[in-house]
Amino acid sequence: MADKEAKKEKKAKKEPAGVVVSIAQHPRAKAGIRRARTRAAFGAFVLVFALNLIKSADLFDAVWRALLAGIVVNIIVWRCALVVWKHVLLAELRAEEDRRIEAHREHQERMEKLAAEQADPGFRAA
Repeated sequence: MADKEAKKEKKAKKEPAGVVVSIAQHPRAKAGIRRARTRAAFGAFVLVFALNLIKSADLFDAVWRALLAGIVVNIIVWRCALVVWKHVLLAELRAEEDRRIEAHREHQERMEKLAAEQADPGFRAA
């Protein structure tokens, strides 16, 4: 048992810790998904309830069908919202990565320019 634990520790030390982005931990995604689910389920409930009452169904059947429609729409919209927010978060991560790469490149250029100026005091960059 000790050998397995030692191997796991060695493996954990070798691998750098990666950044984990979770939809469940992202505040905008969490709120957006919750809002989409609620609105869609409520809309489906109201629509199905109204259509059943217009069709002259009894009240129990109208409520039962409306509840069932609300639950089904809630689950479908939840899955769709997860897919949408996954793409949004990936796009945000890519944009942040590009921004950091550009900032790093600009920093490198400034450092090279400064090193060139310090190496040759008569040198003036245009």
